[in-house]
Amino acid sequence: MSAPTQTTTPTASTTTTMDWTRAKSEELQALTDNEDDVANTKRAEKRWRKQAKAEAEERTRQEHEEAVRKARAEVEQRARTKAERKAKEEAEKKAREDFAKLQVERQQILEEKAHLMAEDKRKAEAEHRAEVAAGKQKVGEPAKKRAREEPVAGSSGVQVVDLR
Repeated sequence: MSAPTQTTTPTASTTTTMDWTRAKSEELQALTDNEDDVANTKRAEKRWRKQAKAEAEERTRQEHEEAVRKARAEVEQRARTKAERKAKEEAEKKAREDFAKLQVERQQILEEKAHLMAEDKRKAEAEHRAEVAAGKQKVGEPAKKRAREEPVAGSSGVQVVDLR
């Protein structure tokens, strides 16, 4: 059932003792060399796997760092954009408020000017009415006026006109 075992010992009829020892040494040397090759190969493969694993971990770490850096840069950019937008909105709001304030001041000045003009117009009309009324009185009282205008000699000899 099982395969016959292979003997590594040569028969006495085919080889001499010296040949047998040499053959055995060569066989053992070949096995040892083969085992060394296998061991070296295994060590090399282990180093390669370890190096590949280290490189993969390094790539993963670098990718993670890059992702974190990009995320931070994006957050900073958003913050700058938000700050710029807020500053712009505040500047626009201040400009609107200043403009509204100027409009109110302008309106007040215009109203004051219109009030002063209306007052001047009323005064001018009142003066005109007073002059018209005084003119009517002058037409009715010419004798009184002449009497007031008669020269009166003063102590200095200068004529004085009485305009009462």
